[in-house]
Amino acid sequence: MQPSPGELSATDRVLIDELRALEETMERNYRWVFEVIAPFLGRSLLEVGSGVGVMSQYLVARGSPVILSDHHPVYVEHLRVRFGGHANVSLQILDLDVQPYDVGRAIDTVVCLNVLEHMADDRRVLRGLAELLPAGGRLALQVPQYPALFGSLDASYGHFRRYGRRGLEHCLTGAGFSVVEMRNFNPLAIPGWIVSGKLLRSRRLDPRLTRLFNAIVPIARRLDFLSRFAGLALIAFAERRRE
Repeated sequence: MQPSPGELSATDRVLIDELRALEETMERNYRWVFEVIAPFLGRSLLEVGSGVGVMSQYLVARGSPVILSDHHPVYVEHLRVRFGGHANVSLQILDLDVQPYDVGRAIDTVVCLNVLEHMADDRRVLRGLAELLPAGGRLALQVPQYPALFGSLDASYGHFRRYGRRGLEHCLTGAGFSVVEMRNFNPLAIPGWIVSGKLLRSRRLDPRLTRLFNAIVPIARRLDFLSRFAGLALIAFAERRRE
């Protein structure tokens, strides 16, 4: 049965509870992601799928204009309570299944972290995001990597897929983007994901494991040269092509 308007779906309820818990146990990891994408960000941002604001806090702290958005009023109201007092913040309900997108003002960068895998028609979503940007406008994107690792955790969190490099590049170029850079991220998390999502068939991330990984993030950062070979996620930077 579909949820009625204003009601969270079962998947949404799982996600919002998980995001709140992960913010407490994975702060170092989220800051690391932000520091990776920060040099690429422009002056006027749209964050797609802001959720409870796990990454939004870092985008807001830059001081540049930022639109925080999500598909459900519950998320947007949570963001309003948390960030509504900041002069550089605007809030927007944005359902990625409904095009054309309209965010009310010009932007030069879209931030889309761990969202695209939740969309049934990811290529259509990317085309819609490209249309929000001027020529040369930027997209910072993070998605889970390796289709072979798709397991119970992906299914529980509403993922339609995991990505390979070639597949993601094809999606981006087909949507009107030019890929500037693509890098692996977080290779040390691969064994834990295999154990939890493929062997144990867990439905939720174990808080003990996320706290452990948060504790070893400084080590993971020193070993980031391993990302040349593998990574649990892909981070891509792309620009809208100049026609």
